[in-house]
Amino acid sequence: MFINIHTHQLQGNQTDCLEVQSLYADFGEAATGAACSLGLHPWHLENLERQFEELRQFARLNNVLAIGECGLDKVCATDWAVQEKVFRKQVELAKVLVKPIIIHCVRAYPEILKVLDEMKPGVAVIFHGFNRKMEVAEDLLRYGYYLSFGNAILNEGPVANVLSVIPTDRFFLETDDALISIKEIYQRAATIRNTSVDAIILQVEKNFKNVFKYEMK
Repeated sequence: MFINIHTHQLQGNQTDCLEVQSLYADFGEAATGAACSLGLHPWHLENLERQFEELRQFARLNNVLAIGECGLDKVCATDWAVQEKVFRKQVELAKVLVKPIIIHCVRAYPEILKVLDEMKPGVAVIFHGFNRKMEVAEDLLRYGYYLSFGNAILNEGPVANVLSVIPTDRFFLETDDALISIKEIYQRAATIRNTSVDAIILQVEKNFKNVFKYEMK
């Protein structure tokens, strides 16, 4: 089973793929029963009271596998204090529900690590769309966090180098909002790690089962 840990672009009709759709607006879509994650994205913080109440309501569903994507972003226009307040509330929610956190991070790794260190959520933390150098990866891995890789690995460079050496039990694969197949990401990951696609499938399945409470069909 190919597992796409984080996508906004469902490809559908692929019986050999499990897609975890990331929802940041209409949380009611979670009621369909399909695997998803729910989070208040720092780009889309508008009516906070209503948004967070809906998040709390739907996040308890069994098919909601994680809280997120949520996090901090130094490039977007949203007020920083608002971003941090909302992020902390979501970390607390994940802690209460005992669900993993999927992190959105743009130029804010020290600040996110500080929040997580202070709050000690006690659940798995996954930095999605990882596209930074080895030094950043080493910092995150030191805390026991996970990295999820997407289309950045299609290019030669530091991100591919990180995937080539990351411990086998610390990575996931995703497409995010890119219009590419998760199978292409798996093929590239196999090439980078000098192994077979089947080996990548088995390892990501193992990591998925260790982190998420979800029965794959």
